[in-house]
Amino acid sequence: MPSYAAVVKMLLSVDDFVSGEQIAVSLGVSRASVWKKIKKLRGMGFDITASTNLGYHLVSVPDVPSAEVLSTILKTSLVGKSIEYHPEITSTNDRAMKLGETKTLSGMVITASKQSAGRARNGGGWNSPSGKNLYLSILLRPEVELARAAEIAEIALQSLQLCVHDFFPENVFEIYDFGLFVNGKKLGGILCEVKGEINNIYYMAVGVGLNVSHYKADANAESLFSLTGKMLSRAALTVSFLENFEKLYLKWKENE
Repeated sequence: MPSYAAVVKMLLSVDDFVSGEQIAVSLGVSRASVWKKIKKLRGMGFDITASTNLGYHLVSVPDVPSAEVLSTILKTSLVGKSIEYHPEITSTNDRAMKLGETKTLSGMVITASKQSAGRARNGGGWNSPSGKNLYLSILLRPEVELARAAEIAEIALQSLQLCVHDFFPENVFEIYDFGLFVNGKKLGGILCEVKGEINNIYYMAVGVGLNVSHYKADANAESLFSLTGKMLSRAALTVSFLENFEKLYLKWKENE
C-alpha cells in the first residue's frame, strides 16, 4: 500500500492533471486504492480536484506540519525520515522522550499544531496555541558523553537562526540564553532533555518553539508575522529548520 506522501509526490510531479490509472500503475496498486488515498488526503486539507477524463490535480497543500505534507518536500537522510504529527499534544518533547524508551530510530520528528502543556527552560511554560506557531521535537541517539548535549542545543539554535534568516535575510536574529531574539525580543527557543549517564547519552529530545503568527502578550516576545507582516507556512519553516539542523548535526558527528 503506497503512503499518502507517495500519492502527493505523484500529483506534485506535474503541473496539470494526472490520471488515476497512471498513479495506480506507478505505485503498483489498484485505481480503487488510489481513490481511497485521494479521499483521505482531501479530508486532511489537500485541495485536489478530479475530472472523469483527466484524473486528479493538486491545487494546494495545507499549511500543516504533518507527515503527509513534510515528506513530500523534505530532503534529508536522517532527520525526519519518520514523522509523527499531532493536532494537539501535551508536549512534543514528552512524546519524543517516551519514544526514546522504545526502539524508535534516531532522527524521528514529532510535530504538533497545539501543545496543551508546552515547556520552556528552567521549568517555565511555552504558550502553544493551535495553528499559530512551530512546535516540534527531534529524537536523537548521539552516543556521546552527557556533557556534549549542550553542543547539540547550540546546533539547534544555529539551525533555527539559519531557518528564519533564509526567509528574512534583511533582519538580524541573535542567539543568547538558549533563545532566538530579534530587536531584543524572544522569537523562539530550544529545550533539550536527556536520558543517560555521565559517559553516554541514551537518547535525547531536541525541542523547538518558534513564534510564527502568535506570541505571548508581553513586552519581551515577538513573532515573525508581527515583525514582518508576512504570514509564512509552518510546513515550509519546519522543512527549512530540519534541513539546516541535519546539515550541522551530521557535520558535528563527523568531527567527533
